Amino acid sequence: MIRNIEFPSCKNCKHFTPSINRDFVSEFGKCNKFGNKDIISDKITYDYVDSCGKDTYKCGEEGKYFEKEKNINLKMIKHAIISKLPYLIFAIIILSPTYIKTIIG
Repeated sequence: MIRNIEFPSCKNCKHFTPSINRDFVSEFGKCNKFGNKDIISDKITYDYVDSCGKDTYKCGEEGKYFEKEKNINLKMIKHAIISKLPYLIFAIIILSPTYIKTIIG
């Protein structure tokens, strides 16, 4: 029997932000609904979704504050592009004609 099958997945919530360095999975993502604001710098540090899912005062396992992401496919494509951007830039530099000329001489 699968536990929590009836509850929504964090990755399908509009408050979910995936980790740039990871796949589009909820365990390393952040929740834009919960976090702390530094009163001096105004910087907001968001909580990890796995901790929000375990905390009954936040979303809890049942996903109290879950709001379905309407554009999940677009969000996943955007994440895929952003997470691969350093590799794309590196490939462009390596394959550029000026770089090849400097190597060859």
